[in-house]
Amino acid sequence: MEQELANKIIQANIELHQKEAQFYDKIHPEIFCKSEQNLIKNILKQVLAEIKKDKLNVLDLGAGTGNITLKLLDNEKVESVLAVDLSKEMLDELEKKAKDNPKLKIANKPADIFLMDDDEKYDLIVISSVLHHLPDYFKTIALVLEKLNPGGVFIIFHEPTGEKSKILSFLEWLDVRLFVNLCLPADIKKVAKSLDHTYSDYHFYHGFDLPGVKKLLEEREDLKLIIFRRHNNFDLGVFRLIGRLIPAKNHFILAVRKK
Repeated sequence: MEQELANKIIQANIELHQKEAQFYDKIHPEIFCKSEQNLIKNILKQVLAEIKKDKLNVLDLGAGTGNITLKLLDNEKVESVLAVDLSKEMLDELEKKAKDNPKLKIANKPADIFLMDDDEKYDLIVISSVLHHLPDYFKTIALVLEKLNPGGVFIIFHEPTGEKSKILSFLEWLDVRLFVNLCLPADIKKVAKSLDHTYSDYHFYHGFDLPGVKKLLEEREDLKLIIFRRHNNFDLGVFRLIGRLIPAKNHFILAVRKK
């Protein structure tokens, strides 16, 4: 990817999340709905059981408003969580929720710059709804794996599969429009309609390479695939139910353990 395009993607994400930070949780029910939250909690419980250490040093890369970080802070095995995000406004929302939790550390940096500057190693590294926002997610994954301790786990939540079908594409189109126009209060609706995802979600529109990511991780001899799940997720509950019947899936969860 050319540097000019990479810079445009980074700047677009800074501007997008600056606009939506205050309303992020309300604009994204596909993440914060009860079914998705329960799924995340269950996956985290499974992953934490895989790590055979009593006290864990955790990195939440692209922590946003704290969807994953807050769950980890509540876990007794977790000694510290470093929440990294390029959006100061998103991290401000996280800090409000965390209420001066002593286990929480914050870093306001783009993912790749943080990973190249950081000297720490981690027992658990989490990326949730972040890879498709990055200029080169293969590069970021390679940097992440260098930061993972032996026996540690790297987990990816809520990323697009890149799978397409006519029915899935139609439901995704309809779901967003119905949710924004019928379910959001007027002030939040105005913000949601003003958001431009063209460059901030670049790989969502230009094809996310899930087979390539999975192959990269499976071919490494020092990694073991422990979780891989594809599922459909939508803003509205009725579409989540319909989505269970559609073969094509729009999101995935993946976790690997370092040997």
